[in-house]
Amino acid sequence: MVEKHSVFFLLLCLTYILYVLLGAVVFSTLEQPYEDRLRSQLEALWSEFMASNPCVSEVALEEFLHKALLAKSFGVSFHRNVTEYTTKWDFVASIFFTGTTLTTIGYGHPFPISLGGKIFCLVYSIFGIPFTLSVLSITARNLLIFLRDKPIHHIQLRFNISRKKLEWLHAAILMCFLSIIFFFVPAIVFNVVEGNWDYVDALYFCFISLTTVGLGDYVPGEQSGQKMPDLYKLSVTCYLLLGLVAVLIIIEMLKSLLNFNQVFNIFLLGGEESRRTEGIEWVLPHDSEGPCMQPKPDETTRRRLTHSLSPDKTYGSINTS
Repeated sequence: MVEKHSVFFLLLCLTYILYVLLGAVVFSTLEQPYEDRLRSQLEALWSEFMASNPCVSEVALEEFLHKALLAKSFGVSFHRNVTEYTTKWDFVASIFFTGTTLTTIGYGHPFPISLGGKIFCLVYSIFGIPFTLSVLSITARNLLIFLRDKPIHHIQLRFNISRKKLEWLHAAILMCFLSIIFFFVPAIVFNVVEGNWDYVDALYFCFISLTTVGLGDYVPGEQSGQKMPDLYKLSVTCYLLLGLVAVLIIIEMLKSLLNFNQVFNIFLLGGEESRRTEGIEWVLPHDSEGPCMQPKPDETTRRRLTHSLSPDKTYGSINTS
């Protein structure tokens, strides 16, 4: 007989595969016509340029464009009408690159070119990424003490409200507040500062960044002529770090409300046996001021009283007195 956890796990994998295929179909349907239209426009522009400049070698032009686009991918602009030269690897830009790398956002613009830079990035990220994610996670959990646990405890002491209903209401209010502060308001700022980003583009950038997807199609601070670019990039780096903490807070609240651990155990092979072998269940006491945890003994591990210590009952034993 197949264990039910194996069936649930297979269904989970199948659902995920179908979800990935659905995304592939939708993206292909939406993006391929635009790609074909853009390619046709580029081919027409190429033909028009070659017809207007018959003395230009097509092979030489292709080689030049290849090298120019390669340099552009490294973050080096080939425009000659730029009045002010800006390097992509000054100290502030390097801070921005370090922050986006350690948070796994990784816009990919710029990226290390030298062999030494690539090796250092590899070693630096191996230790830095777990360290950064640990710091962000610990910060989010500490903030939850002041943003969720203590307010709920004090409200429950003052008002006779079910703790579960109070948790859902508090989570809804806090998630709306964090969404406004870290998604909708920053999108307005990016829309104003970047200039060529509309509000949807800016909101898309905030979501893609704070979910650590970081596609790199929108990178802040790359516009020429921006005022105080160093301060702007430092501000964006701070925003990304604080925004990731806010996202982790939302995730922790949702996990708590949806009993994520119990749902997660459904898909673990041998999950029932692992739960049976657990001797201690960690719970949050209702009468505590903070989120300190205390062990709750399982029914099978409770200590039973012997017959001689049980009050008022002899259980059929012979009284020798």
